[in-house]
Amino acid sequence: MKRYHYAWLFLLPNLLIFTIFVVTPALSSFYFSLTDYDMLRFSGRFVGLTNFQYLFSNRSDFGKVLLRTFYYSAMVVPLAFFVSLFLALVTSSDLIKGKAFLRALFYWPWLLSPSIIGISWKWFLDYDAGLINILLLKFGSSPIPWLLDRKLAFLSVVIVTVWNVAGYFMVMFNSALTAIPIEVYEAAALDGANRWVRFWKIIFPLLKPTAILVIVLSTIMSMRGFEIIYVFTAGGPGTATTVLAQKIYYTAFLERKLGMASAMSIVLFGILITLSLLQFKILEEEQ
Repeated sequence: MKRYHYAWLFLLPNLLIFTIFVVTPALSSFYFSLTDYDMLRFSGRFVGLTNFQYLFSNRSDFGKVLLRTFYYSAMVVPLAFFVSLFLALVTSSDLIKGKAFLRALFYWPWLLSPSIIGISWKWFLDYDAGLINILLLKFGSSPIPWLLDRKLAFLSVVIVTVWNVAGYFMVMFNSALTAIPIEVYEAAALDGANRWVRFWKIIFPLLKPTAILVIVLSTIMSMRGFEIIYVFTAGGPGTATTVLAQKIYYTAFLERKLGMASAMSIVLFGILITLSLLQFKILEEEQ
């Protein structure tokens, strides 16, 4: 402590904020999940595992929301993976000019605020005044109810999410591609391997650790996705795009059932911690 007391002094403000606003609420969730705490009355009684029993009963729509969240994640993860890998290959190719500009362009959506993304795409896809529908009308086509049809709204949320995260994962793949020794490419070329064979037989296996990391991170991001969906569709039409994080928010702050919302948070925490442990296990096996 004497040796590092100055370091602790500089770390203390951040540690204090982190403890108050992250650690304490997280630990409190475990307690509140065992109560029927009402946020308006600031009171509640201990009910044990009643909240968890209700979540997985026929009376609750939690199962449907959880299934929808898994479905959303199952669409986002593979799309984000292949789009980001394709972008990384394009921006790493010697045949492409202006690679630095393209990397910046593709990475740019990741830098935007989720609120800005949601509002912008909501304007683009609006049925009456959306830019895309206006262009469709100009070319003689009928407007498309992007955010009014349940299936189209869900698909729109998936596409916007992939658009947002693809650049971030592209950078990971770019780093992995840069780390592959040039001798590997030269040896494959001397052996007569074409670009397709080089990619599947040499490059892709060397990208496996990064690919696993991208899959796990994109899964975690999609499972806890909230901001873009909340601003973009508010979970609608109906509950077509309502995912687990949004359900937690509505239960806590609109229905004022903090105990029930905390129980949902614990379930989400369990899913995410399982995915994280799976990530560590897979990466250890790869090493």
